[in-house]
Amino acid sequence: MAKYKILYKLSHANGALVDESWDEPLEFELGDAQLDPCLESCVESCKINELQTFLLSSNEAFGPIYNEAFQVMSRLDFPQDLKIELDAVVEFKTPTGDSYVGCIDKIQGDDITVDFNHPLAGADVSFQVKVLEKSK
Repeated sequence: MAKYKILYKLSHANGALVDESWDEPLEFELGDAQLDPCLESCVESCKINELQTFLLSSNEAFGPIYNEAFQVMSRLDFPQDLKIELDAVVEFKTPTGDSYVGCIDKIQGDDITVDFNHPLAGADVSFQVKVLEKSK
């Protein structure tokens, strides 16, 4: 797989910064999950040392918001020492050891609604990237 060293800035379409690696380059290998596949495909199309900007619709980027990704869970499903509050990010482990991250969307008594959509689901984004190095 190809390896890259890049500088990047990811923003909402309205300009609000989401993430960046402008001061220190990000080094990654395609498929290593450091970048979402939609952003990897942008990087693959870049020329070395050229700053490029990609405007991605929500469907091209992190996908739409899926209603089925909202799950109502019991307060008993959470660790007792966890402070349960709106917008808190919570990681859940499955019996097979996989991890899923969700964001607390609603609290109604002992019913906690967790949003398992990608945090940028439903958002149009701007991805600026400059490829510094590419190797195989």
